[in-house]
Amino acid sequence: MEVLFQAVVTGIALTVLGYTVSVLRLAFHPDLRKIPGPFVSRFTTWPLKIEVLRGHRTKYIHELHRQYGPYVRIAPSEISTSSIEAHRQIHRISTEFIKAPWYQGQTPTQIDDNTCGVFGLRNQKVASARRRLFQQAGTKAAVVQWEPVVVGLVKAVIGKIKRDASQGTADVAKWFSLLTSDVLSSLAFGEPFRMVENETKSQLIHDIESGMIFIGVRQELPWLWYLIMYLPIPSIGRPNDIFKRFDVYGETAVKNTKAAKPGSAKTLFSKMVPEDGTQKIPDSIVRHETANIIIAGSDTTAIALTYLVYSVLKHPNIHQKLAAELETCSEDPSWEELESKPYINNVITETLRLHAPVPSSLPRVASEGTFLGGQYAIPGFAVVDTQAYTFHRDPRVFPNPEQFDPDRWSHATPEMKEHFQAFGGTIRTCLGQNVARMELLHATALFFRELPNARLADSTTAESMDIIDFFVIKPKGGKCEITTKDV
Repeated sequence: MEVLFQAVVTGIALTVLGYTVSVLRLAFHPDLRKIPGPFVSRFTTWPLKIEVLRGHRTKYIHELHRQYGPYVRIAPSEISTSSIEAHRQIHRISTEFIKAPWYQGQTPTQIDDNTCGVFGLRNQKVASARRRLFQQAGTKAAVVQWEPVVVGLVKAVIGKIKRDASQGTADVAKWFSLLTSDVLSSLAFGEPFRMVENETKSQLIHDIESGMIFIGVRQELPWLWYLIMYLPIPSIGRPNDIFKRFDVYGETAVKNTKAAKPGSAKTLFSKMVPEDGTQKIPDSIVRHETANIIIAGSDTTAIALTYLVYSVLKHPNIHQKLAAELETCSEDPSWEELESKPYINNVITETLRLHAPVPSSLPRVASEGTFLGGQYAIPGFAVVDTQAYTFHRDPRVFPNPEQFDPDRWSHATPEMKEHFQAFGGTIRTCLGQNVARMELLHATALFFRELPNARLADSTTAESMDIIDFFVIKPKGGKCEITTKDV
């Protein structure tokens, strides 16, 4: 027994020693140790994990850049950069940087290039081929066919906001979430979920809201995920069931796309499921793409609209200037007409700069021996991040970066355009940006034309609108209330 005990103790000691040596070797890696950052972050990921789980990752990294400069070691094998030169290198065409494994850990079923949607594809050739199918379905010429649907939903939701605001307060965050979800479900499934009409969130939206939190848990604390994935959590259910339902939603999209009549309006997946039967992508992948695009498109556009309304109502002079421009529009302006109006477009762009719905890191890994920005040698196992939040707040490019100033875009410099990354990097920009811009233009125009006397409710404060981010941002208070009722 004594011999067995000594063997166990020796085994534990050797394991601890081996782990300690590996931690120290990584902490003082000859290349990584040259990169500045918090001393503790050389040894452990826990400072970063804690901020991620608190919904503070983006701000935490931004503060590190303010303290340490354009290159920061935020974890033992993870670097964040705010250098535009490094950004060009990372996101250029034919880059040596590919998406980090993080992208393929978002759901239990999308684990490699054979099973994931375009969001998680790491192989650049495979990703480019898949993106082309989306790009064909997401061109302005293709998306404009859905304009009547978008306008109809916008009119319905603005009418309900107007009703609530006249009776007390209207939570625009809630209403814009219902709006954008109905728009995306129309484009993905060929029909809306009628959330605006029924004035309530569907199961899909509840699943998305819960899923975003569980994705963070699965990424940062995988051991905890495996403990809770099958546990019934009050008001949510079993986490694993949420991701299974995403496949069911996707199956509906595939079915409706195949059932669409020739010559009728197409879904976003019509190029993946062509009418002539020459389908090259299996239905299982199309199902994953559906879940991805609903998550990426509904939450993000709703958040942008919420912060746009908040920002404009917070600044009476901007509100007045936007209202004056909208008075020059026709009674029912088209997407094309609204795109020709400079100030409303400046307001949207400034909202996306200051309140980018996805402001957080875009992790990449590089081939062995790469020099980042010509300064630091990056080993092949290391992850390199860039985040829009920090690029959007570079004071050399955007004077008074925390100020909401749409007029700055009237004389946009090449540097401003390059630093603007609300729709992602250079070669992998958001595939749904045309849909998003159409929604943003119509909803903004109709809101401020129909509610000229709108103002922020007392419950909507700078503190309540401070962001928390689980990849996509949300107001800390969970809502954004406005009113038109007399004081």
